[in-house]
Formats: sequence, structure tokens, C-alpha cells
Amino acid sequence: MEVHSGAVLYSKEAAAKADPISLTKLMTCLLAFEKGTMTDSVSCSYTSIHGIGKQVTRVGLVYEERLPLKEMLYAILVASADEASYAVGEYLGGGKLSQCLTMMNERAASLGCINTNFANSYGAVKEDHYSCAYDLALIASELCRFPLFYQIAGSKWYEIPATNKNQARIIAQTHAFIRQTKKYDYATAGKTGGSGDSGYALCTYAEKNGMQLVAIVLGSPDSDTAYDDSVAILNYGFENYKVFDLKAAESQMSDTYNALFGSCPMFSYGNGEMVYINDNASLVLPSGGDISRVTKTIEYYDVPEYVHGENVIGAVLYQYDDLRVGKSQIIFNNPEFPISQAEFDALWPKFLIPPSSLPSQGGNLEIPPGEAEKKPTESIPLSKEEKAQQKAANAKNKQAKILSLSIFCLLFFASLIIIYIAVPSKLRQKHRRRAMH
Repeated sequence: MEVHSGAVLYSKEAAAKADPISLTKLMTCLLAFEKGTMTDSVSCSYTSIHGIGKQVTRVGLVYEERLPLKEMLYAILVASADEASYAVGEYLGGGKLSQCLTMMNERAASLGCINTNFANSYGAVKEDHYSCAYDLALIASELCRFPLFYQIAGSKWYEIPATNKNQARIIAQTHAFIRQTKKYDYATAGKTGGSGDSGYALCTYAEKNGMQLVAIVLGSPDSDTAYDDSVAILNYGFENYKVFDLKAAESQMSDTYNALFGSCPMFSYGNGEMVYINDNASLVLPSGGDISRVTKTIEYYDVPEYVHGENVIGAVLYQYDDLRVGKSQIIFNNPEFPISQAEFDALWPKFLIPPSSLPSQGGNLEIPPGEAEKKPTESIPLSKEEKAQQKAANAKNKQAKILSLSIFCLLFFASLIIIYIAVPSKLRQKHRRRAMH
């Protein structure tokens, strides 16, 4: 899977139910990045140390040992520590692992997972604990939103600082490509799944020529085969597909939806646009593929209230010959006070897609040919030279306004002095002279 577009470049039984083993920890870590605070102290309960069995992977944590969440994530992603993953699950669930499991399954559903149910946070083999390669690729791709994840999962080794119960200890990476006990030049990060009754599991991230891929292998007969298969499918992706920046690709596509990403004066604030797609959104096509054959579908979400900052107002999905090759959120960045859906709709300009016309809102989108390309003259972007000239003119106008205001204030106060101080003083002096005579 290409991590930014969600495009599946190769699959074999990708939806088949399988034991995720320690790849379960990818979801535990995703929730930790999304819900946790890296400096929070995470304590090891008695159950996290003594209730997880003997056939587990440990880094030597003990009962009531406390580590910052960030250090726990190093223990999980570098050394695949089961006790750390259990403790983080309890932390996320407010002390209750069951609450964390509910969160894990809800998050999996929100990502679009199709055959997943988590019954523990660290990968213990259970009948009601399962996933599939496609779902784990979705979870692994979502983790790429966090730079710290790449930093941790790409570490060859790490030293956990001294804690309240232990001295500092060094942990080593379990993924052979990252530890470099096996060679693959394009590997950037990874997570081992270990070996269970249903085989070996492995997650590998790789990057080449600007394309970021993740490979999930489940049910492999042994670790060597899992690594070999990962290399084979990653190389297949790199050799047969090309990645495009979605915003750049938009300019090459001609359909009625193009206006969605045009400049919009009513939706601009300062130097930035307020309606846009994800910066790292990408489009993946087969090598030699015709970009004009890409089609897209837009969904518009009904949001009761738009809060400060980024609000997801919809999604755009791209397809090529019935295969999904790209996706992005549509974001409204609200710089001021919260506004209602009605207030947002009142701002939505006519030359953008009317929300009421979208299929997701029960409408039938019918835009006359050429209408979508129409943009008001104000929306034409300025060149760098024009922007500099406009900035200089604005500064000059501002200085002129300040000078005018200063002169007005001086004249105003001078008038007050003349009317209320100077004139009465002269009149009093005149009256005195008359009285003396």
C-alpha cells in the first residue's frame, strides 16, 4: 500500500482473517500518538507484568515501574515489549484495558478496516483477536502522519533512561532490515509481528523516488520467507507504479470537480486558503498510466459546528479503472470563532461545488461544461513581484494614514488650546487693563 493515497499496489488474500500477533501493537501505538501525551508517566500494573504469560517479549519492566509514554513507545516499537504495550493500553483506557480495546476497535472501523477485532493490546493469540493484511496496512499508513513514529520505528537501537525501579538499559531493534542484519536499501522503518501458530508476521516501510510504501506479510512459514516476500512486493510497487503530488495532478485533470481546489477570496485568510486538501496527499498510477482516466468522487460532511483550526468537511477519492489510487480529506481551516453549518454554507461561493448538490447530501451534481473552470478575477494568484509591489503599496498607504492621523491630532489639540486657553487668557488681560484705566 502507498501510505498517503491508500492505493493497494499488490495483494494476495489481503482480506483473509489472520492472527496479527505483535502487529497488534501498531494500533496500540496509533492510539497513543493520537490520544496520549508523550511526557505523561505510564505505570506498570501488576497484571501488565505478571498477567501476560511467559512466552512473551520483554524489556525487563517491573511492577510499579514508571516511564514517560515516549519511552514506552520506544520499548514497544523497537523491542516489541509486551509488558509495555499492556501498560500503555491501560493508560489509554484510563486504567481499564477493556476501555482501550473498545477504542482500538472503534478506531479500526473509522479507518475502514473490514476484518479486524482486537481482544488485547499486545498481540496475545486468541480466537476473537484477528485482523487481515489490508486492515493492518491501513493502520500502518495512518501512523505515518506522525514524524515521531518514523523516528522510533526506524531506530536501530535505543537507550531507555534510568527509572524509579531500574537503571538505564539498551534495547535493540527486532526488525532485521532496520537493525541491518538483513539488507534492503529502501527500508525506513518496521515492526516485527513475530511467530504464532498461524505463521510469521512482518510490517516493513520503504521509500524510493518519493514513493512511500508499507508491506504487510501474515502467515509466513518463517522469518526468512517473510523478509523475502516483503522485498518482492515492495520492489514490485517501486518498479510498476509512479507517485504524483495530488495538488499538482489536479491541474492535469479536467472534470467538473476541479473548481473545488481553486483560489477562493471568500475562503481566504491572511496569506493562506481556508479550504484545501492534505499537503502530503498523493496519487499513484501504473507506470505509463494516463492521468486523464482518473475519476474522482467527493463526499461532503454535515458538521454541526466548525471549531477553531482545521475541520474535516469532506473527502475526495480517486479511481483508475475501478481501483482506488488516491484519497484526501477536504479541510476547512477556521481562523476565528466557531460557526454553525448554516453560517458555513452561507460563505460557500457559487463557483465552488454547492454542498446541497453533492450526492452525499441527496443532490445530483450537474455543472454546465466550462462552468467549473470559471473563477472571479480576484482569484487569479499574484506573482512574487506583484505581491512585493502590493506589500510595498500597503505599507506606504499605512504610513500615509498614520501621518494624516498625527497631523489631525496636532491641529485638533492646537485648536483646543487656542479656544479654551489662549483666547480666554487674552480676554482676561483686556478686562484687567480696562479696570486699571
